[in-house]
Amino acid sequence: MSESTFEPIGTGLTVFTDKHPVEGPVRWLDSPKAVMDFVASGTAPETIVLVRGGTTTFLTPALNAGVKGVLTLQGAPESHLGILTREYGIPCVMGVSFERGVRSARGEVIPADGAIVRLDISAAPQGHVLIEPGAPVAEEGTPTAPPAMDAETLAQIQVLLERFGGEVPHGSVGDAELRASLSTGVLHLDDASVRRALSDAEVNDLSRYAGWNMWDCLAARATEGESGLIPRQEYESISFVQIWQRYPQFLRLITDAVGADGVVELGRASRREIGTKANLLHTWALGFAVAFGRGVALELGLGEDRPEDLREGFAFQRRLYHGQWGGGEMFTSMRGYRAPLLEDSWLERFHDEHTRFTEPEQRRDFQRFSASTEMLGFLLHFDNRAGLSDTGPYPTADGGFVIVRDHFLQEEAYQWGQLAPGLPYAVTQAMYFEPDEPLDLQLVDIGTLFTEPSNYLKHLKGAAVYARDRWNTPADEVRLLDPDEMRRIQVLCDEGCSRLYPHIAGMSKREKIMAGAKVYYTDFLLPYARAAGVWDQLVEEHDFFEIDPVTSQAYYALVRDGTAAALIPRLFLTGAGFPPLPSAPEPPDPSAFPTLHALALRGMLTEAPEDAAALEAAGLIVSTPAGWMLTDTGRTGHEQLLAAERASFDRAAVAPAYDRFLTVNGKLKVLCVAWQSGGAEQRARLLSELEDLVDRARPAVRRTAKVLPRFARYDERLSVALGRALAGEEDYVLSPLRESVHTVWMELHEDYLMTQGITREEEGSY
Repeated sequence: MSESTFEPIGTGLTVFTDKHPVEGPVRWLDSPKAVMDFVASGTAPETIVLVRGGTTTFLTPALNAGVKGVLTLQGAPESHLGILTREYGIPCVMGVSFERGVRSARGEVIPADGAIVRLDISAAPQGHVLIEPGAPVAEEGTPTAPPAMDAETLAQIQVLLERFGGEVPHGSVGDAELRASLSTGVLHLDDASVRRALSDAEVNDLSRYAGWNMWDCLAARATEGESGLIPRQEYESISFVQIWQRYPQFLRLITDAVGADGVVELGRASRREIGTKANLLHTWALGFAVAFGRGVALELGLGEDRPEDLREGFAFQRRLYHGQWGGGEMFTSMRGYRAPLLEDSWLERFHDEHTRFTEPEQRRDFQRFSASTEMLGFLLHFDNRAGLSDTGPYPTADGGFVIVRDHFLQEEAYQWGQLAPGLPYAVTQAMYFEPDEPLDLQLVDIGTLFTEPSNYLKHLKGAAVYARDRWNTPADEVRLLDPDEMRRIQVLCDEGCSRLYPHIAGMSKREKIMAGAKVYYTDFLLPYARAAGVWDQLVEEHDFFEIDPVTSQAYYALVRDGTAAALIPRLFLTGAGFPPLPSAPEPPDPSAFPTLHALALRGMLTEAPEDAAALEAAGLIVSTPAGWMLTDTGRTGHEQLLAAERASFDRAAVAPAYDRFLTVNGKLKVLCVAWQSGGAEQRARLLSELEDLVDRARPAVRRTAKVLPRFARYDERLSVALGRALAGEEDYVLSPLRESVHTVWMELHEDYLMTQGITREEEGSY
């Protein structure tokens, strides 16, 4: 088909550039069963697949089957799927917005199955999708899916993706700005400081930098979208709480066993060994997961704050980093995004044993091996980066560089690993590059290399590959792999993926969440506990795998109430997941309470409140391009004013009204679920029921307003929202983007809880 006959239908982000377009029939895959059925059809090599999100594991069988191209509706090239398609050399355009096509079951505009599409990836960042003329399009009047976010919300999120808290940029410029705002030298490592306790000011400085650093590493991944196979945000959030609840006692046990100097020695493993999880990612994640887990637990109102435990987590992390670097700056982001950790003896061995690629088949075979081992690592570790880690770049005499990459293929702590038997614990690839164009290299603190331009693999000129058979195989017994054994390992990885994928797909949602949480919770501590000789003690004497009661409470708030999907990105993008240690400043003037309370309930106001100037000058609120938000001081001040309000009224006078509200609250939840799936006739009936429920709630609200007059506003707001819904504006029933009945009702419910100091767990609504 000629160039001119194809018609443009969408644009997205190019994962890597190639001057040659790729064409083929498109196939929409929206469930694990659809993926497995597609692979069984045998049509993968000539097909371009289209999926919803940018996560890796969902497409595992299709990638291994060798699809011709990949399109996604969500996601960015820095996501896991972007990384893997580069490894496989599969053309990929992510985050595509289609202008026309048919409708998915959820109303998304997509090309019709079987239509011939062309991927133009000749330029970056924007890639183009074209389609053959005459392809089917949706009929006029076909229902469309409501947008996930309106344009204003999307713009606010884009600002937060580009600048931390709407202010600090990515990269070395952001690092310099952030460091300039700190008051201590906590980010510099020396023998004396890693042996003593940290001050409150040092902990707060490290928390502030941690928030920016996590955002700097992962902001691009925040847009990867939903998996379709593994509920990652849910399991990550659960594991953060579990880590916060249990890691500090384990870190003390390890320190007691080996001493502060022994912990420093544990960190040196990343210099002396390859194929070790005592690496960049795990050192970073161990400390930050403790701190972020504290932020999640405090945000949910679960458990007491424990400043001494946050101190313990950061102190342990600093000691590991001291061993890793030998002193000096703490993070890769402070070292120009370079991590040349390995001792010279390893680099000499790589040089002596690497093979130069003199034939295209050699590089092709190596990349296929690398992609298969990386894919198994992702699947084994439930779609997170715990299964791989890079170091480098290491400059070479010819002007090139070496990247050393570990893929972890076995872990006896995970019972599902038995489905991929016969593999070594890890394989390590020393990859030699000789770029013929300038490359901007960034090896971020999570142990992952990114380059600009992104397709650095086309400059790969040679490699040496090694196997470490067990986690404790001595370094001098790590063995060089020949091509035959590489092929054998590749086959075992592909076979392991073919067994792991349906096994995971067959799990219930809760089983997937708890398995993923087990990976995070186990993996970050495991290499250090093993090396310290206390792992068996943690399991047998300290019930390592026991779920903490606070974690169980968090499960209902994060999963059953569905808050994880919104809570985690907000804490992460704004830095609120790393709150400073508590202080006791003077409470603000009570006149500030209405604005502070509105922000505490809603999280953000897009319009400036009347008293914005005064509250901003007092450091209680801050204006960002995304909107007005509480500062840490503002959150503390709000809690102080709220506590004063609680002391000023008789809680027993509110309790009967609150109990009456709860009897109606459950019925409204049921109605909202029915509304989402109801047709026109059912919705007409539900509107009548909604009017009745609102009327039944009004006496409770009015009775509460006699004690706390500010509650009268809810009666007014519910009347306005209900009136618009009854007038035919259906968005005013449920939409979170409107001042809908459901939006006002949820705020009313949260206000009842917040005002009385009741948690959802105490209430029983979760």
